[in-house]
Amino acid sequence: MNFSDLRSILQYVPQFRGRTFVVAIDGAVIDSPDFSNILLDLAVLRSLNIKVVLVHGAAAQIQALGAKRNVPLSNADGTGTTDEATLEVSMDAITRLSNSVMQSLTTVKLKAAMANAIHAHPAGIIRGIDAGFTGTIEKIDGSVLQSFLDQDILPVVPPLGFDGDGQTLRVNSDAVAREVACALNAAKVIFVSTTDPRSLPADRQHQWSAEEALSFAESHPELAVGTLSKLRHAARATRDGVPRVHLISSCSEDALLSELFSNEGVGLMIYSDAYQKVRAATRADIDELYLLIHRAIEDEQLVERSRADIQSVIDDYIVLEIDGNVVGCVAMHPYADSGTAELACLYVKRGHTGQGYGGILVAAAIERAKQLGYTTLFALSTQAAGYLERAGFIRSRDLEPLPPHRREQWAKNGRNAVVLLRGIE
Repeated sequence: MNFSDLRSILQYVPQFRGRTFVVAIDGAVIDSPDFSNILLDLAVLRSLNIKVVLVHGAAAQIQALGAKRNVPLSNADGTGTTDEATLEVSMDAITRLSNSVMQSLTTVKLKAAMANAIHAHPAGIIRGIDAGFTGTIEKIDGSVLQSFLDQDILPVVPPLGFDGDGQTLRVNSDAVAREVACALNAAKVIFVSTTDPRSLPADRQHQWSAEEALSFAESHPELAVGTLSKLRHAARATRDGVPRVHLISSCSEDALLSELFSNEGVGLMIYSDAYQKVRAATRADIDELYLLIHRAIEDEQLVERSRADIQSVIDDYIVLEIDGNVVGCVAMHPYADSGTAELACLYVKRGHTGQGYGGILVAAAIERAKQLGYTTLFALSTQAAGYLERAGFIRSRDLEPLPPHRREQWAKNGRNAVVLLRGIE
C-alpha cells in the first residue's frame, strides 16, 4: 500500500465512525476458505468504531444436512414452503452454524452474542400454496440488538423467527438483513456471497439506483434465486431509508474493505440518494481542488495553478463528487469581450479514470457555456487533445478565435498546446 491509498481510506473513517453496518453472509461463504478473511475485515471495522451486526444464511448447510439424513427438502432458503421435516433439518443446521460463527468470531477477538430478535408470523397461503413453517418478518426487536452494540458486542442474527405462540419459523436471511438495517437506522447493508455481482450481464457502471436494481431483477428472471433476492431486498432497503447497500463476492481478496474504503469498490452498490453529483465549486473546495490537480501539474498535464489562482476564478470551476468525495474537476472560463469561453483544467483523479467521468465534466462545462449564451468553446491541451476530439472538439492551427491575451500566453509559455474548438448548439 502506498500513502495515497492510505489517504483514500482515511477520508472514509470519519464518515463511518459510530455508524451501524449490517453484514449479511451466505452460508456457502461461511463454509469457504474466504470466511477467515471476512472475519478479519469485521475486526478491522470494529477497531474503527464501526458497529457491526452479522446476519447469516444457511441454505448450503441445510441442503448438506438434508442430504446426509436423506430428508427431501421442501425449501432451503426460507422463501418457499417449509414443511415440518425441512423445519427440523433447518433448525439443526442453523443452530450448528450459529455456534460455529460464534466460535470463529472469538478467534479474531470479537465479543459476540446470538440474538433472537425476529418476531414473525406464518407466511400463510401464497399463490394458492400453504407456506407451512415459512415465516414473514413482523418486527425486529431493535432494542435488543442496540443494547448489544452499546456494550461493544457484535450481535449474530440467524434466519429463524418466532411467532406469538413461540413457534419457530424459517425466514430468509436477505429479508432479515433488510429489516434489521431499517430497525437500527443502519448506514449500510453488505451482502456477501460466492457470486461476483460484477459478472451480471449489465451494460452500466457498478453503482445502481434502487429503480435500476429492481428493473434489472424484473428483466432477468433467469438469474440465480439468491442474486435476485439480494437485488430486490437491496432496492427495498434503500427505499426504506438505508442509504447504501453493497453486494460483494467473498472470492475477491479483501472484498469487504476494498468495497467500503474506495469510491469505485469491487462489488455492486445500490443507493437511495445522489451517489454521483456534478455541482459548482465553492470556496470550501479550493484546497481540495489544489491537491486534486497538483500531481497533474507536476506531470505537466496541466498549467501550474496556485491556490490563489484557483480562488480568483473559483466560480468558473465545476466538480464531480462520488459519494461526497471530489474526484474530478473542470473549469469553464468565459471571455465576454471575445464571445468565446474556454474549457480548462479537466482532470479526473487517478483510480477513477475509465468510468466516463471526464465526459460528464465536459458535458457540464458545455452546458454552462450554453446557459451563458456562448456559441464557441475552445481548449488548449498538450496531452488530452485526442480525448477532447472524441468529445466533439476539432483541432485548429488558427489562433484567431482565441481571446487576445490567451494568444499572447500561448506564444510565451512555450508549451505548444494544441488549439481545439467546439461549437455549442
